[in-house]
Parts: sequence; structure tokens; C-alpha cells
Amino acid sequence: MSMTPDEARFEEWMDELYREHKEQAIEEFTGERLQSFYLTHPLVAQPPSEALASARRLLDGDTSAAQVFAAVAVEVGLKVALLKPVVHGLVHNESAAEIITDLTLRHTRFDFFHRLLSQILFEHGGVDLRTYTREGIAKSLWEEILEVQKCRDHVLHRAESASLAQAEQAIAVAAAILERLFPAVVSHLGLHLHDGVRICADWKCRSSSLPRG
Repeated sequence: MSMTPDEARFEEWMDELYREHKEQAIEEFTGERLQSFYLTHPLVAQPPSEALASARRLLDGDTSAAQVFAAVAVEVGLKVALLKPVVHGLVHNESAAEIITDLTLRHTRFDFFHRLLSQILFEHGGVDLRTYTREGIAKSLWEEILEVQKCRDHVLHRAESASLAQAEQAIAVAAAILERLFPAVVSHLGLHLHDGVRICADWKCRSSSLPRG
């Protein structure tokens, strides 16, 4: 689908902004900004995790529905659990951050600020979206994300059916984002999860699980 003139102008503006401020943004960004976002939004991963659970339940009965729900988990998980916290950390005004996040991640389909967001996430969250691969898979997770998006679009806009393999791939990609990468970022920031989704900073939770001498 071709871009509208407004979308094209937006991408041109974002390209210029990226070139001008990339180094400064990376240098000035701090891990505390990521941590602050997660502590303010402790259940940020719950909606995509529920979509992933739905995809798993649907897999045996309807592979197309399972693929779509898993694709939702992929996109929302990537946006709200990994990339949106970075955008919020780059923009100090809360309202402006929300608008820029939605525009950046919705209109560009993740591609545009991928390099900047990924580098900051790697440096402060310990996760490199540029090179991460699932075990036994040659292509990068990013390539798989694009494949999942493409399949989802064909299901929704062409009434095509998703195969079992495509549904399983989408579920595996969503699981990689929500059950491996997201927890890794949270842990890297000195935080931890309850029930796989709720972010917590209370040191007593961890100390209570340590063996006593």
C-alpha cells in the first residue's frame, strides 16, 4: 500500500530528525528512563500476553485466527513492551511522547526508527533486536516479525488462510518477544516480573526467595 502525501512528508521529517539527533539521543539516553516507564506502567505486557494465550488456544482449531492473534501479540508486544518505553524516554513531554510513539510505530510499521530504537534498547536494556535470532532459526527475529505481519495482512485483507506452520511461527515469535526479550530487559534494569507480566522493583520479593543460611 502506497503512502499518502502526509505520510511521505512525515517520514521525510523523521528521517531528517533521525540524522540530526541520532548520536545525541543515544548519548543522553539513560537506563533510568526505561526503568521509570516500566515502573509507571507495570502491566504494560499484559494485553499482548493475553493475545498470545488466545493464539495458543486457537491453534488446534483455527490456524488463521491463531496467526492473527499471535500477530497482534507480536506487534503490540514489540510496541508497548520494548519500543514505546524508548520513545517515551527520548521525549520528555508525556503528551508529545504518546503522539510521537503512535505516529512512529503505526505509520512506519517499525521500519523507520528501528536502528535508533534498537541501539538504545541494546545499550540500556541488553537486548539487540538487530541481531537476535530464535534458536535453530537462521533468519533474524526482525525478519520473522516482517513475515508475521505480511501473513496477517493477507489473512485480514485478502481472506487467505494461514497454514499451521505460519501460525506456529507467529506464536513462536510472539513468545520470543514477550517471554524472552521483555523479561531480559526488565531483569537488565534491575527489576523483576510476577506471573510473567507484572513489573516489580521491590527488593524484598527477590530476597524472600533466596536460600537462608
